[in-house]
Amino acid sequence: MKKSAKIIALTVFAAGAFTLSACGGCSGCGGTTTYKITTAPNWQIRGSSADDLETSSVLFEAKETAVYTVDFSKGANTNYSLEYTQGQYTTTFYAIQYNWNDSSIPQELKAEGETDPVYVYETSLTLTGKFVVGSDEHEFTNVIETVSYFRSAANNLLPVYSMQDIQCTSPNSLQPASIETAYVEMDRVYETYYSRDGGTAVTTVTARGNDDIQSGTTTAGTGTEYTLFDSSSLGVALRSMSQSSTQLFDVFVPVNGANARYQAAWGSSATVASDNDAYTGIIAAMNSAAEDGYILNGRDEEGARQFSWTPVTVSLVSSMAGPSNTYYYASVTNADLNTQRAVLMRVEEVVPFNLGTIVYNLQSVELN
Repeated sequence: MKKSAKIIALTVFAAGAFTLSACGGCSGCGGTTTYKITTAPNWQIRGSSADDLETSSVLFEAKETAVYTVDFSKGANTNYSLEYTQGQYTTTFYAIQYNWNDSSIPQELKAEGETDPVYVYETSLTLTGKFVVGSDEHEFTNVIETVSYFRSAANNLLPVYSMQDIQCTSPNSLQPASIETAYVEMDRVYETYYSRDGGTAVTTVTARGNDDIQSGTTTAGTGTEYTLFDSSSLGVALRSMSQSSTQLFDVFVPVNGANARYQAAWGSSATVASDNDAYTGIIAAMNSAAEDGYILNGRDEEGARQFSWTPVTVSLVSSMAGPSNTYYYASVTNADLNTQRAVLMRVEEVVPFNLGTIVYNLQSVELN
């Protein structure tokens, strides 16, 4: 196990564990900001239903499964390099009934007689690669799985439970002196239960292998004037937002046992042209979903299907914010007839220390 004095940098999107620096004010946020975010079930065709889980969610009867290819572009760091050679990312989204008196819940968080319909969001990433310092190399395989439970969009996706199973090798410095100091390793599981009001989180960390962190359980207050999400549910949290302006929110990060403040700055919607070779796989995935009846969409004058997406850049609100990542969601042009279901189509994730960019492109999405 390689030790680091820094907070370990994990991927925001894939790992479900945020890079966390000391949080500060929102210097340089600019524009209109929203502190209490109005979340909507944008994964439904009719996204403005008052209580999505009580009345109309198709996810109570089926699961949405999305698969992404993973590509990597090297950065400009001349001190050492990182190469990702193979990867796949999968998300699964569905709903269940949650019993707040289940035997697995910590005693102090139990709520006898209380049940809630909740969403479940599962992610799985496998990513192989290597670090190269001079003539020395270190190969690795990252396997990261997350599960998060959270309440309906009508309840602001309030976190209920999360699990992060992390076997991860991450970059450790800008200019390592040797291959041994180029990376840091994690092999651990975080499990977090929340109180029904979302104000308390109880996290248990279990170390495995050579990971020398101390296993144990901690309790943290999570109360905030901002909308609160769990770090593992970011993909759905962004999907639920209005695709405009800049929105601020807090995220509970089990890796650090504390809240971190983030901002989501939405850009302008753009049509994804069906003849754009750069997005052939994404277009094919959306077309397949349309053929299956899950995605409804318009057509251009020649009859070709049209899809549009809206980018959102997610950044830590801090004087030491680190890199930002950009997500592309199918555009919500009509909240009452959301035909593209705000599907996540692409992610551009910047690796720290100018080592490169990981790009996730939608390969398939289906309801089954």
